[in-house]
Formats: sequence, structure tokens, C-alpha cells
Amino acid sequence: MVFSEVTKVALLLLITFGGIYCLVSMICVWDFFASKTNVARGTSYVPVSVLKPIKDLDPELRENLRSFSTQNYPEYELLLGFTESTDDAMPAAEEIIRSSKCSARIVISHKALGVNQKVTNLHALFEAARYPLVAISDSDMRVDSSYLKYIAEEYCSDKNVGLITSLYKISDPASLGSALESLTVALDFIPSVLVARRLEGITFGLGASMMLSKDALKDIGGVSVLADYLADDYQIGNRLWKRGYKIILSRLVLENVIGNMSVSEYLVHQLRWARTYRACRPKGFIGYGITHVFPFSLLLLPLFGPSLLSLSIIGLVLILRFSLAIVMHKMVIRSKTWIRWSALLPIKDLLSFCIWLSSFFGTKVFWRGSYYKIIKGGRIKQV
Repeated sequence: MVFSEVTKVALLLLITFGGIYCLVSMICVWDFFASKTNVARGTSYVPVSVLKPIKDLDPELRENLRSFSTQNYPEYELLLGFTESTDDAMPAAEEIIRSSKCSARIVISHKALGVNQKVTNLHALFEAARYPLVAISDSDMRVDSSYLKYIAEEYCSDKNVGLITSLYKISDPASLGSALESLTVALDFIPSVLVARRLEGITFGLGASMMLSKDALKDIGGVSVLADYLADDYQIGNRLWKRGYKIILSRLVLENVIGNMSVSEYLVHQLRWARTYRACRPKGFIGYGITHVFPFSLLLLPLFGPSLLSLSIIGLVLILRFSLAIVMHKMVIRSKTWIRWSALLPIKDLLSFCIWLSSFFGTKVFWRGSYYKIIKGGRIKQV
């Protein structure tokens, strides 16, 4: 009897903290995107090398790359990196090189530095970059023509800035799996980053976009020291932060193009992200559990039955979650089709909870056609 009462109290406290987190995340989202940032408008733009590590043919890759090759920026170059000359994406890259309005080149690196082939790719791109300021972005990201100007202005707004990094969104999901991914990014990932920003500042990098200097990268030992880590973007930002560099989260949100992602692909991707997060930030990942407030509220049913208390709490939790969806739509997503997909939110929350629990029972992940085992601290080895 005592155990049952303790369980009920603990669950109610957990739901209360989860509800408070949901409110705080809404405030953080609204505050971040509603406030204006003081940037150096009309600054003398320094030349930039845009680095795009590529492996395999991502959905709509040509259009993604073209968005980076048509920037409204005085002087920049676009470097497309590969680790194999026979990569399926090579024809698309060659087409972009031929039609690019900026200086553009293909860089191929065959010498592996470690387990993470992306780091091998990045190392070659950094070596080939002409300019001291670089912008790194994943191959499945798409931007408008003002992207470089925007982040360059943010970079120049503070002399202590070591890294400008960016969030991303999926505005128009093309399938059930991509809709679940979109909802996870919008309602779990972005709020968690903004809450972390409010509590401790940004201490990591995000692969969607990172602008930094080559000197800053050398200060943390270069990209080659990350050759055996899975989350190279997180590591770059975190090591810069530990060296005293300031990291700014850009208010420019990039578009993530994932195409017709299947539900199984969604589950595999989220499990990889969860296990990587757990390895890099174990305490934060455990604390992240309170964000699963809807699944926790459903546990009231077997404890209290379908009573007025349990049903009221479940209803209140759903109101909070859908309110966050409305705020995200208004401030970030701005797509009518996304609203229709938001009806999947309760299902997404249950799946996310199951993924969070599953992440504690194993270290194996699937990434870019290979299986890896994540070791403590975020290192990986191929299996």
C-alpha cells in the first residue's frame, strides 16, 4: 500500500515538472524567435568557404546544393567533399559545379583518419578551403539566398564569437515517417535546445550549419581529433566552448529535406540520436526524460483508473503539448500542411518515450549504411 502511494506521488510530481518544462519551453521558443538580434548590418563581408561533406544521394540533393551555390554574398567558394569518387551523389555534384555562380570544386579524400568517414571528408575540405572563415552544413539542408549574409552578420556581431550554429525544421513532411521526424524536431529537439540555451548557454554545435574560423578549429586540435566520434558537430562546438569561445545560436532556421522517410527509418534515426545524446551528455539525457509528460500522464490510468483526476491531467497535458505545436507553427514552421500532421502528436510522443527507454538498453546504432557501437564519451567503433 505504501509503495503504491509513493508511486502515485512520484508520478504526479514527474508530470508536474514535465508540465512546467512544457510551459518554459513555450516561453523560450516565443522569446527566442520574437526578439530581435543586434547584428552588424552592412558589415564588410569577409570571404567564406562553404564546406559540404557528402555521402550517397540524399533526397533532392541537387536542389539542396544549388541553394548554397546561388548565395547573395560578395565572395565565397563552395567545396563538395567525398570519400569515394564512385559515390552515387557524384553526378549531382558535378552538375552543380558546372552551373554554379560561385567558385566551386569537388574534393575527394581517400585516406581514412578514423571510424567516422564524415570527419575524413571534413578534414580534406578544411585543407582545401581557401578562406580563413568556413561554413559547414549537412548535405540534406536547404537555404535561401541570404543564408551566408545572415550568419556572417551574426558572426561579426560579437568579437568573442567562436561559432555560429543553426537549428533546422521540416516544414512540409512528405510521408508518415517524415511527419513523425518533423514533429520530433519541432516539439522535442528545438525546445530542448532553447531551454538549454536559457539555462546554461549553447555549449555544442549543430550539423545543420556551423560557421567558424580555421584558427579556432586549430585551437581545439583540428578536425582529425574527432575521427573516432559519431557526433562531430557536437564535439566541435563543445570543445570550442571549453576553450572559452562563445557559441551563438542563429535565429536563421534551415530547412531539412528528408523526402519520403519511412517509419522504420524514423525509428532508426531517432534511436541513433538518443544513444549518441546519452553518450555525450548522460546527465542531461536522463533529465530529458521529464519532457515525455504525455506518456507519463497515461500511467495515471492504471494507478487511478479513468477518474476525474487522471482524465483531467491527461487533457491538460494534451492542451500544453498542442499549445507548443501552435507556438512552433506560428514562430518557426509556418506551413498549413504541417498543422494537419500535428494530429499525430500523441502517437509521436509515445514513440519518442519508447525510443528514450530503448536507448538505455544497448549501444548499437545504424548510420550511413554501417553499424557502429557507441563507447562512453561519444566515441564509436564499427561492428
